[in-house]
Amino acid sequence: MGIFRKKRISELPVPPLADLRRRTRILVIDDDPHSFPFDVLRREGYAIDHWFKVETLRTLEEGQYDIIFLDIQGVAQEYSGEDGLGILEYLKQVNPSQIVVAFSAHSYDLSKNRFWRLADDSLSKPVEAAKCKRLIDNLIESKRTPAHYWAAIADLLARQGLDAKEIARVEDKVARALAKRDKKALTDALEPAVKSAELAVRLASIALKIAAIFGW
Repeated sequence: MGIFRKKRISELPVPPLADLRRRTRILVIDDDPHSFPFDVLRREGYAIDHWFKVETLRTLEEGQYDIIFLDIQGVAQEYSGEDGLGILEYLKQVNPSQIVVAFSAHSYDLSKNRFWRLADDSLSKPVEAAKCKRLIDNLIESKRTPAHYWAAIADLLARQGLDAKEIARVEDKVARALAKRDKKALTDALEPAVKSAELAVRLASIALKIAAIFGW
């Protein structure tokens, strides 16, 4: 019977932190180019891009970056009346697996707490390089994991009405595809589980995040 046991995403071996650092794409959205230690962290081996404001929502929606540092003021007035906080809320709605760090030099009243609770972490300006490095590594180890991304997929499947047994069957197929490094089998495992083409694409993009962890 053991050979028929369903595979679990959590059983997949996770690469060392040093490998994950090299494979992690980071985006900083901040209108102040001097508030973030770009040069220091790049010398430490982190791949970091910088936008002065939200340039395109599509890139963020598709999850092209693994970790987003999002200034909550002065970066997204054309997209949201709540500025960066509105973008944070929007991203967590369309892509709940997206890792977002909210940061700012300002304090806000309690009415903004609902936004801050959505963030995976927060950081105050000015940003200290050592503190930021530790925060990034903690997020990579705790959030940029197969289990984190699978939890987001399972949640989306549950919202589509799949029960626990059906989700377990999908997880088994996804885990086997990942073990074989078979990208087609990975996306094929998810497509039959949903009726919406848009959701299928979203699920596939999250699954490919897991594949990226293993360097493929």
